[in-house]
Amino acid sequence: MNKVIITAPSLDPEINVSGVSSVVQFIIENNKEVEYVHFELGKKDKEKRGIGNITRVWRCYKKWKKWLGNTDTESTLIHYSFPLSTPSILRDPFFMRYALSRGMKMMVHLHGGYFLTAKTTPFPIRWILRRVFAWNVPFVVLSESEKEILQERYGVKKVFVLPNCVNIPPLSEKIETSDINNRPIRLGYLGRIEPNKGMTELLSACRRLRDEGLPFELYFAGQEKREGEYLPAFEDALGESFHYVGLVSGKAKDDFFRHLDVFIMPTYFEGLPMSLLESMSYGVMPLVTPVGSIPRVIREYEINSGTDTVDFDKTSCGGIDANGIFLREKDVDSIVESVSFLSNHRRLVCQLGKNARVTICNQFSPVAYVSELNSLYQSLL
Repeated sequence: MNKVIITAPSLDPEINVSGVSSVVQFIIENNKEVEYVHFELGKKDKEKRGIGNITRVWRCYKKWKKWLGNTDTESTLIHYSFPLSTPSILRDPFFMRYALSRGMKMMVHLHGGYFLTAKTTPFPIRWILRRVFAWNVPFVVLSESEKEILQERYGVKKVFVLPNCVNIPPLSEKIETSDINNRPIRLGYLGRIEPNKGMTELLSACRRLRDEGLPFELYFAGQEKREGEYLPAFEDALGESFHYVGLVSGKAKDDFFRHLDVFIMPTYFEGLPMSLLESMSYGVMPLVTPVGSIPRVIREYEINSGTDTVDFDKTSCGGIDANGIFLREKDVDSIVESVSFLSNHRRLVCQLGKNARVTICNQFSPVAYVSELNSLYQSLL
């Protein structure tokens, strides 16, 4: 197959905690049939926005033009990563438009973002998106629900569904058996630490759980969007029960996930988070909000209000296995109630975690993902 230019922020996990970077890294590592050239596009986590950012974008745009000016348009395909967030919507159309003006073959890979599922969109953003989605290029989304949104809101004709995928870790003894009954339940989160990920609600819930005397530990991996915004408050609220491990990759990430019982993500909006899929592949039970494409992956075990019993028949019914629990959006009470319930029902946590791993093994095969991606490439070339 010919060369593919693929865009993403830095692929170095020490520099960027980015779902887009994780997806692109996965693609490059697993698709050996393609010669990929990574074009770094997007700010590093520690870089601040403002005039300096505008200057960086301008320098990057000039580099983009130079790159494409030295590229054979007939034998090269552009795999453009496009999250529907405000910075990307204001920046990326210029890059994509220039590539199209040179006659480059391109597919646009959407990676969630606030404006993919937002009920209302400001006029300038809506105006830009309507023009982008009018282009005669294929758009790749993460789920059927996202495909329907593009078709209904913007009339997009060429939409293909390609859910995110992860490498499956070897089955370990930790996934089969657990000492979960003999210690505090372990909650964990990996990703950018910021308000839109539900950190404010999680912090309030943790304070209430602490005051109620519930034994639990919270593990964080990732980086704050604004330094000092949340980490000191979590440390103050939980003391030795809070563990921040910083940025993780390789064995450190492997150890992080194997240590958890529950992956908690009370996020406001998402596409299909790589960290969620990764945690599930380790047999970690998801406790998440049903936003974006997450409901495509999570089949909910519903907690019965007002009862303290567990119906294990609901974890496997009609061949469909429940594999997680949903939180209500922006709802502290929901987090407190769910964590309290799970702390009292450790066997359920283990069962839902096992079901979560089976879901990833059955539905998110790297081999199938790469095969479908290469079919899209071939159709363009």
